[in-house]
Amino acid sequence: MQAYQIENILYAGVVGDALGVPVEFDKRDSYYIDSMTTGTWEQPKGSWSDDTSFTLPLLENLTAGQSYDELMQKFVNYMFHNEYTPNGVAFGIGNTCAKALRNWSVNHYPALESGDKSVEANGNGALMRLAPLAIDLVNESNLDQRLQLEREYTSLTHRHPRSIVASYIYLEIIHSLLNGHSLLSTLDTLPNQLTKALENRPSELKELPYFEAMFQPGFATTLRKDIKSTGYVVDTLLASIWSVLNSTSIDGAVILAVNLGEDTDTIASITATLASCENLSDHINDEWKSQLQNKPLLDKFIKPFAKKETTKS
Repeated sequence: MQAYQIENILYAGVVGDALGVPVEFDKRDSYYIDSMTTGTWEQPKGSWSDDTSFTLPLLENLTAGQSYDELMQKFVNYMFHNEYTPNGVAFGIGNTCAKALRNWSVNHYPALESGDKSVEANGNGALMRLAPLAIDLVNESNLDQRLQLEREYTSLTHRHPRSIVASYIYLEIIHSLLNGHSLLSTLDTLPNQLTKALENRPSELKELPYFEAMFQPGFATTLRKDIKSTGYVVDTLLASIWSVLNSTSIDGAVILAVNLGEDTDTIASITATLASCENLSDHINDEWKSQLQNKPLLDKFIKPFAKKETTKS
C-alpha cells in the first residue's frame, strides 16, 4: 500500500465519525444526513468523538513501537486531560472504556487485565479504535500471531470473548481486503478460517454463531428495517458490513450507515474504514474531509503512521 492509501483509510474513519456525531442516539428516519452539521453533542460541525480520540493514541503507539502501558496512559490522558480531542473537550466516552481506564490508572490492574470481561460489556468501544492494528499487520501471514495481537489490544478495554471475536472478524476482514480480496469472498472464507484457528479456544469459538448472519449468502439483501444499529458490538459490525455491501462507493456507504440511527458515529466510522479498504482507488469526500476539526492534530498522528507502514512494507 501507498502512504496516501493508508491516509485515505484513516481519514475516512474520522469523517464517518464526525458525520455521525450530531445524530448519535437519534431515531432512524427522524433526520437525513449527507453533510457536516451540529446536533447531539453541541460540538462544532466536523467534530469527531471518542472513536477517533481512542484511535489517535493507537496510531502514535504503533508508530513508536510502544507498550500496552504506554498506550493505556495515552487513553487516560484523553479521558482525564482532554488530549487527542478536536476542541479540547472529551465527550461520549463509553462506560466500559471508562471502567477499564480507571482499573488501570486508579486500581492498578495490569493493562491486559483492565478490560471488563462481563457479558454486559460488549459494546463497540474496542472495535471503533482498532483499524490501525490491521494496517500494521497487513504483511503478517501468521493467522495465530495476528489473532494474539488482536486479542491483546481488544482486552485493554473489552475482555468478554464476544468482543474479542468481533475484533477478529473486523480486523481479519480488513487484512483480507488490503491483501486484494473482495468483501464477499472474505465473508465466504473467514468463518472456516476462524473456526479452525479457535479450535483450542472454546470460549471464543462458541461466540462465532452470534455473528453468523453476516456470513450468509443473502445477508446483503436483508431489509433495512431488520438491520439493528445499536452500540452492541454484534449490531455495530453487522450494520457496518451491510452498509458496505449495499453501496458502490465510500461516500455512499457512509451516508447509508449514518442514516441508520442510534450509534451513528461508530457505525459510520467503521463502515467508512471498511469501504475504504475495499476501494483503495477511491477516497472520502474532499469537502467532508476539509471540514474536520483540528486537522493538524489528525495529521500529527496519521501521516507518520502512514509513512512508517509504507517504509516497513
